[in-house]
Amino acid sequence: MQVLDTIGWAGDGDDTDFFLAIERTFDLRLRSNLSWTTFGEVRDHVVAHVAAHGGGGTTCATQMTFYRLRRALGLGRRVGPDEPLAPLIGEKLRLAFSDLEADTDPKMSATRAGWPGIVGGLCFAVAVAILAFTTLAPPLRIVAAAASAYAGLWLRHIDRRRLPHGCETLGDLARLVAEQNRGRLARNGARLTASEVWRIIQQLAAEESGIDPDLIGPETTFFRKKARAA
Repeated sequence: MQVLDTIGWAGDGDDTDFFLAIERTFDLRLRSNLSWTTFGEVRDHVVAHVAAHGGGGTTCATQMTFYRLRRALGLGRRVGPDEPLAPLIGEKLRLAFSDLEADTDPKMSATRAGWPGIVGGLCFAVAVAILAFTTLAPPLRIVAAAASAYAGLWLRHIDRRRLPHGCETLGDLARLVAEQNRGRLARNGARLTASEVWRIIQQLAAEESGIDPDLIGPETTFFRKKARAA
């Protein structure tokens, strides 16, 4: 499979989410004046950062995360990666994930909104639309917007949330959390090789661009070339 010369970003901020994901995943802070143009330069910087600040460990990151999650949940060795996650977490997902993050150190994956949360978000959008676009008299407009916003707050409060996509088992959650905290776990003794760094960078770039990660090579550039003015 032939890699792309450029991923085709326009340079109008479409790269920002990618670099934020790099910072979050590898637990580093990027300077704003870095003059990178290729994904290979990102890889080299992250590998150097891991070599300088990582623990040089050999433990599997997913395995390390699984043991931490199992211990934080108060489970014994009889519980394996294939154990269904929902009964272990309970119904109060937001609180459970917050407690797990405090007890295990890695940042937990975000839970998903349930139907009350989704409808609550729509209520907030309606409140903004009422204030911005309706022709109601000011008192009525404010009351209507406030009522819609209050309904949104109430729905979000009662929303029990849902597990992240693909998190059916305890092992699924361990894999997802490990992937999103590779730098932090490397500091604590997890293995993070140059090839693993590159695979993660490809995946993050592919998620931002909607392309096959294998199409991204070290020499692939971020931005498409701007046409010269005649």
